[in-house]
Amino acid sequence: MKIIPKYVLRHFVPIFALASVSFVGIYLVVDFFERVDRMLDNHLTIREIYGYFLCKIPLILTQGIPMAAILAAIIALGILKRNRELIAMETAGIDPRYYVAPIAVAALLLSAAHFCTAEYIARPLNKKLDDTWAVRIEHSKPALHMNPENMWFRDENTIYQIRLYDRGKNIMHIASIFFLDSNFRLAKRIDARSITWTNPGWLAEDGLVVIYHDGDTDQQWFDRRALDLKAKPSDFKAGETLPHDLSWAELHRYVQKIEAEGFSATPYRVDLQMRVASPFATLILAMLGVLVALRQGIHEGIAAGVGMSLVVAFAFIAVSNVGSSLASAGSLPPLLGVWAGNIIFAALSCYFWIKTHHA
Repeated sequence: MKIIPKYVLRHFVPIFALASVSFVGIYLVVDFFERVDRMLDNHLTIREIYGYFLCKIPLILTQGIPMAAILAAIIALGILKRNRELIAMETAGIDPRYYVAPIAVAALLLSAAHFCTAEYIARPLNKKLDDTWAVRIEHSKPALHMNPENMWFRDENTIYQIRLYDRGKNIMHIASIFFLDSNFRLAKRIDARSITWTNPGWLAEDGLVVIYHDGDTDQQWFDRRALDLKAKPSDFKAGETLPHDLSWAELHRYVQKIEAEGFSATPYRVDLQMRVASPFATLILAMLGVLVALRQGIHEGIAAGVGMSLVVAFAFIAVSNVGSSLASAGSLPPLLGVWAGNIIFAALSCYFWIKTHHA
């Protein structure tokens, strides 16, 4: 590595590491004081509490990488500019792209690391944390089995098999419900094309009831029937966390399959796009940080640049959240809605880079 890129990275990397550690530390402190009382009330041991927050670090880190990248870019170049080292480089005829490129490459590598950490480390650990919190703290009923094709759920002597649970509308699509007697023998079975929560009960449509007694069966077809079930929509939390339990490739295959069967996959497509758009935001925010630093005057303090970076980051988050919400509601295509923030701020980066470079 040549001297100037190495020198720039010697400023960028330590600042990025410090910002990341600070973000993780602040997040853990706040989260600890919000949760520790409930953990102690539910008799979790010190080791379990320690393990819970330790497993949460990868998830927190992925959330803080974009913010740490923009702060590191602004502060690193801000220090070089305040020390007039950037002016010396420009006077020597060095193109600004030569000392910006190392930060861009580092941000691109961080984007890749962000994606890999989120997919292969944070996601499995987060699933474990969600299960621990649901069972040990909220005392929810755990799902018996979960995979991309079916959801199994048990509530006392009732077992549910749900092909697809629509968390937005609280609808079980292609569901079978098995009712067991006190000897754990099948007493009744209900199959329905859909079972909808109507508050305060469930309404099944286009189905069949099979009652088992003394070796015989009694079958009854129905178009619509109210069901007296103990389970409520909040009990099907496993269905809500389905996209977060799958890898990107598994989720992509799952989306294709349920769309081929005629179901809406909009929430899953949004989640699919967000898994790529969020890591890519690290590169965009880092480049915005570079532009903020380059456009600052020599006498402007680094604190002003940091303040500007926070404004830019929060604006980026706001635009991205609005786009994702519109995509989830079906008002925008998932690809456009989720990537709206990246597209807008990438365009702004290009515009200000051209304006700065030709100023």
